[in-house]
Order: sequence, then structure tokens, then C-alpha cells
Amino acid sequence: MSDRLRILMPSIYFPPRVGGIESHVYYLARELVRRGHGVHVVTTHTEPASPRRENMDGIEVTRLASFGKHFIGWSLGSLSSAPDIVRLAGGCDIVHCHTFASALGGDVAAVFRGSPLVVTVHSSHFLRLARNPLMRHVMRLLLMKAGALLSTSEEIDGVVRDMLPGAYTLPIVNGIDTDTFRPSEPCLERPEGVFVIVCPRRLVTKNGVEYLVRALPLVAREMPVRAYLAGDGPLRQELESLARGLGVRDRIEFMGSVENVKMPNVYSSADLIVIPSLVEATSIAALEAMSCERTVAASRVGGLPEIIDESVGLLFESGSPEAAAEAILKAARDADRLKLGRAARERVVANWSIQSMADVHMEVYMKVIGERQRA
Repeated sequence: MSDRLRILMPSIYFPPRVGGIESHVYYLARELVRRGHGVHVVTTHTEPASPRRENMDGIEVTRLASFGKHFIGWSLGSLSSAPDIVRLAGGCDIVHCHTFASALGGDVAAVFRGSPLVVTVHSSHFLRLARNPLMRHVMRLLLMKAGALLSTSEEIDGVVRDMLPGAYTLPIVNGIDTDTFRPSEPCLERPEGVFVIVCPRRLVTKNGVEYLVRALPLVAREMPVRAYLAGDGPLRQELESLARGLGVRDRIEFMGSVENVKMPNVYSSADLIVIPSLVEATSIAALEAMSCERTVAASRVGGLPEIIDESVGLLFESGSPEAAAEAILKAARDADRLKLGRAARERVVANWSIQSMADVHMEVYMKVIGERQRA
């Protein structure tokens, strides 16, 4: 085997779709290509304007049929993509599947091609489904062929270890492109004397944006405030209606989906980033904001306390408008807020840069490849 690895990455989602999994896979693949490795991503065709095949920054990308962004759709997509993944695995040194929903093709390649297999378990969907006995059994079957099981938070890693005792598991917090995500020119309107909040969340129930909206009247009683919601989703109309009912619609701008390349300017426009999630693995948005020297106030759930503490930001109880409002007001009154932001970037650069993440992945790849060769 040469020093140049050929890596096949099945992933349920990939850019231009916006999201945490998408960013993680893209940044990892791009960094591995930069180091001279070959990466072929097989994903679903979720965005109609995207080409079926393309070379994106040196990454070969193949987009196969999408059957919907839900469990049945994931299952059908996994089944239909398996033949292509097995075929492509024949020319690769290792298969690295992202999310349990993408693991089936890798499992088949491991059996019929002898492919070394790594699976990264992403997202709070895994934690939710793992509580169902039937789904827990299904996911165990999907994951048991992997030579290494990576997780994006300690919480997910604990569930994986409990599900597959004795398996080689490793929690790896998602890496951030700290060269791209750095303090940048603000792009949002910042009225004089108004405290500006950015909430970079898709508008779905698990992200808890409702509780930020409910917190704004409480904050507005104490100081002028404006919130920018950078993300779209099925709850948009409901949240707009809620904001009108609470009398804060004029204090919120619903920005819709924002291209990732524009987010450093969006983060840099904020006095505070708020992540009000009800469940969360590790928030790439929080890490991106921290890398832009922003103070982050986040709910105390999932992997968020693994990256945020009082030395770089604030934590508050999830599902509580009162707790969210208290955290926002505390941040606004903190004379050291800019100092917290600088410390946040230092933490991300030291621990979660894309370069550090790629180093760890290469160690895992070589370990799994070596073990498969010896077997």
C-alpha cells in the first residue's frame, strides 16, 4: 500500500446542503485531499440543482437517489446505494461511512470486498432511535462490522460502547476550518445601542428555537435586542406567528438558509451566539462561532458542555425561556465578553481544528487497515 490512501466516504448528506454532518464530511475530505489522499464521497441527491457527479475541491462526489429526509428515506437510500458502494470499494483502501444510515453499503463491502471499515456516528437522531429496542438492534447490526466506531460526542460514544461492548470506539469532536472561521467583517445591520443575537439553527423542534423566541420579550424588558435566525425549516411560519403573538416580530429577522461560506461574517456581526437546542450531539455551529471569537450561550445538553464552559461562554437549562433570557442578559452585562470570545477561539484552534481532526482520522485509518491486513 502506498502512502496515498484511496478513501471511500458514504455519507447521507453533503454540501451544498447545509448542516453539521455536511460540514464535517466536507472539511475532513478536503483536508485529506490537501494531504495527497484520494477521497470519493457517495451521498444523496438532496438539492435539485446539484450535479449527479462533480469534483469539489479535489473531492470526487457521486450523488445517488434521495428518498426523503426521514428514517424510511434513509433506509431506502442505504439499500439502493449499496451496490454502488460495493463497486467503488474495490478500488479503495478503506471505507469510512458517516452516520449509521450510510453504514449498510460499507457492511456489504466489508463482507464481500474485505474492505477495512470505519463508521462515524453523528447526530442526536442516533440517541433518540437508540432508546427504541427494535431500532437499537438494527443499529447494532449496522455498526458491528466496523473496525472503528467514531462518535461526535462523549454521550454518543457511551451509547455506542453500551450497544457494542468490546468494540473499538473513539469520540472525536467535529473539526473546524479555523482559517475560514475567524473574526470577519460584519454583514448584518447593527443598530446603535442594540444587543445583537445570532441563532444559527435549522427551524426544527429539536433545535429549541421556540425558547429563544419566548425569551426575547423577557430580554426586551431590560434592554434593546435584535435576533437573527440563520436557518430555515418546517417551523418557520409557526415561529413567525409566535413572535407576532409575543410582540417581538419586529425584533427578529428570519434569514432562511445561509451559505456556509457567508457564516463567518454572520457570526462576526453578533454580540452573542445562542444555541438553544433541546438535544444536541456536538454543535458545529457553536464551534464555528467560537472560532470567530464569539461568546456562545448554549443549552446544557448533549455534547455542548464538552466544548463550552464559563471560561469561554455560558450554559443554561434547555426548554426554559427564563433561563435563556437570564443567560443573554448576563452576557450583555459582562465586561469580559470579548475576552471570552478570544478564549473560545484559542480553545477551538488548540483542540478542534480540521488539521487536528484529520491527524486523528489518519491514525484510525492506519490502525484499522493494519488490523484487517493481519486478519
